[in-house]
Amino acid sequence: MGTYPMMLNMKNKAAVVVGGGIIAYRKTLSLLQAGAHVTVISPALHSKMEELFLNDQITWKNKVYEPGDLQLAVVVIAATNQSHVNELVASSAGEHQLVNVVDSQTLSDFQVPAKLERGHLTITVATNGASPTLARVIRDELFEKYDDSYKAYLDFLALARDRVKNTVVDEQTKLRLLKVVTDETYRQSHNMQQVFLEMLGDFEKKSHHQLI
Repeated sequence: MGTYPMMLNMKNKAAVVVGGGIIAYRKTLSLLQAGAHVTVISPALHSKMEELFLNDQITWKNKVYEPGDLQLAVVVIAATNQSHVNELVASSAGEHQLVNVVDSQTLSDFQVPAKLERGHLTITVATNGASPTLARVIRDELFEKYDDSYKAYLDFLALARDRVKNTVVDEQTKLRLLKVVTDETYRQSHNMQQVFLEMLGDFEKKSHHQLI
């Protein structure tokens, strides 16, 4: 079965995690990092999950799961250690809710890939459920290639892209400039980044003078 990869904006959107163990905690943490409002449904919580609750980072419903508990959730994670409960979550989810069942690819609408983040840069690795372990191994190998220097570099690229879009009229010139700054030398040299931004500043001044 083919899958459709995408980056889902979960900021201020509702998510429900069914389960209170360590796997549920990891899923909850990822959702919180994405800005979601997370409700956890479980009669017991792992100590790390309990800490999130005590810090008012999640809503906790101290109960066993029942159909109807999902309410308006956009994303639902079934992460209990009981397959029949996870199956119940999947079967009772609404038609427009996205469900991930941690122990069943066939019951899931999506899988959560292994993820590497460096500021604005996000790299994900997935194996369509064949081997999540291999996905994590490959992700860890990428940690070395895409190191912390990419955080500042992506900040520069975001600024450069915004400046180019707002100062350069010719489309071909825009494309050429945006391609130039992806060269490895720009990541390695802060001075070259500054020279590029100064060049755009001069270009903007010339354009302004031509208009007046």
